[in-house]
Amino acid sequence: MWSLKPYKSPPSKCPKCSHENAGFNKHIFTGVHILGEGTCGICGTNYFHNWPIGHGLEFPISFTNNGLARYPRKAYHWMARPLIRAVKKDLKVTATVRREVRKKIKHALLLNCLDPCYGHVLWKLFNTFHHQRVSAPQGVVVLIPESCAWMVPDHVAEIWAVDVSLRDINFQIDSLDLFMQEVSDNYDSLQMLPVFTHIDHQEIEFYQYFRTEPFQISEFSIKQLCVTFIWREDRFWLRTRLEEWLSLAATKFSIDWLRPWFLYRQLRAMVRVANQVKLELPVAMFKITGLGTWGTFPEYFEDLRQLNMTKDSEKKLCQAFAQSHLVVGVHGSNMMIPTALSAGFIELLPTHKIPFISEDILMKHPARYQTFLGRHLDMFTSTRFITRHIISIYKDFSYLYKNTSVWS
Repeated sequence: MWSLKPYKSPPSKCPKCSHENAGFNKHIFTGVHILGEGTCGICGTNYFHNWPIGHGLEFPISFTNNGLARYPRKAYHWMARPLIRAVKKDLKVTATVRREVRKKIKHALLLNCLDPCYGHVLWKLFNTFHHQRVSAPQGVVVLIPESCAWMVPDHVAEIWAVDVSLRDINFQIDSLDLFMQEVSDNYDSLQMLPVFTHIDHQEIEFYQYFRTEPFQISEFSIKQLCVTFIWREDRFWLRTRLEEWLSLAATKFSIDWLRPWFLYRQLRAMVRVANQVKLELPVAMFKITGLGTWGTFPEYFEDLRQLNMTKDSEKKLCQAFAQSHLVVGVHGSNMMIPTALSAGFIELLPTHKIPFISEDILMKHPARYQTFLGRHLDMFTSTRFITRHIISIYKDFSYLYKNTSVWS
């Protein structure tokens, strides 16, 4: 395990000559990453390298200030480029760090959950589940964005909450390195946990994080149908390949006037599905949640959308998800908490997200229920076909439940 106190940094490969150097004695805590900084023992090149923490376990990155770089090609756009750019251009953001001490410890195990992707923050935070039996005087310390600190479970010894927006976390957090130097005096040792990013969520007790009991499957056919749509204004439910092409063009060339049209089409698709469901199930209930409040839904929708999320509003949304038979939305981090708490889901999957089909789903049912209650559909699936899935799931689940719970 790599350590900040006593200091033990990992080895790294020189981006110029590929020589593997032993750990260096200098580092920079940028936020998402810890960067080692040193000189190659063979060619004398000065370079940086990321510690194997979080995604750094799979994607090692080393680079110099004059353009040399070594990194996996797969990590270029979302990880290597933002990191290299932030360091080379000295891009920084100032943020306060709130330290909350729940239990005094002398040996700290630091779990760095900072990440510009909301879903990655959650996956990193779930690592705490496997460390909750750490014995005194050891304890887990969680470094996390302030907006996500409400989810830190009670067994964590300390919270270091950084008041920074997720979109700014790719910058260097200039106050963080100083904070780390000051706070380290409180411990006899400060070790870095590896932070795995694709752990088995089936073992995790989500109540520790979301403080909400999930939908009770035994009540699935007793309650009238409730469907919750997940709204996003930065990733749209696109209905055709033409819309997909236009969306890509609008993003690339900053064509902002197309955005209201995409939002309108998204809203109309959700309303159309709801109207079609109500033709067969008139008493069905519908909710709409998410970031952004564009447009107006029919009065039979309970509109729970917010411009900005707070601790209280997120807890309220957790209750809404836990009351939902199904959540419906486009693939993304926005589907994680909903699928952890609802009975089932329908996820609309863009073609380019096929490799990541499992990353945003947290449903924990037995295998047969997983197949029946969780549906991944193509982004361009017609509203009528989506409706058929919703109605079938609701009407036909009682047969499955009866025939799989006869011995329970």
